[in-house]
Amino acid sequence: MIAIRTLLTLTLLLGVGYPLAVTGLAQLLFPWQANGSQLTDAKQQLIGSALLAQKFERAEYFHSRPSASDFTIIGSGASNLGMSSPLRSEFAKAQGHYQSPAMLTRSGSGLDPHLPLDAVLAQVDRVARQRGLDPASLTEQVKSSTQAGILGPQVVNILQLNLLLDQHKDA
Repeated sequence: MIAIRTLLTLTLLLGVGYPLAVTGLAQLLFPWQANGSQLTDAKQQLIGSALLAQKFERAEYFHSRPSASDFTIIGSGASNLGMSSPLRSEFAKAQGHYQSPAMLTRSGSGLDPHLPLDAVLAQVDRVARQRGLDPASLTEQVKSSTQAGILGPQVVNILQLNLLLDQHKDA
């Protein structure tokens, strides 16, 4: 009888009470993050999440690193090619990524929207040319979009940077 009472008490406390308390606190203290860090356009239409990369193929956009899952959240995961893999150079040619080693490897989840600053700066000339922008001013805009990397170099959120460029284009 004591075991059943303990099981029910712990189930209610840890299986119901604790998740409700954590969810409530998250909604109260961090509502944007708790709801998926959603990004919207000027018309308040959902574009994506600041936590998930998107596929950008057109030349006027900064490109994200390759995704093992083609940017779908189902089946996300890494599948980096080793440094000695002959497929690595074939992959680089197919993707057009010669600028930075970061563009030859996928993120751990395959969905990371961040790139190291040097990988983004390597794309500035192409994006500036396609958008008719001054490369120096675009470089400054990229540098102002940097975030501190977790135990690593400064990074830039590619989705947010591309959205910022589109906002300036529309303005």
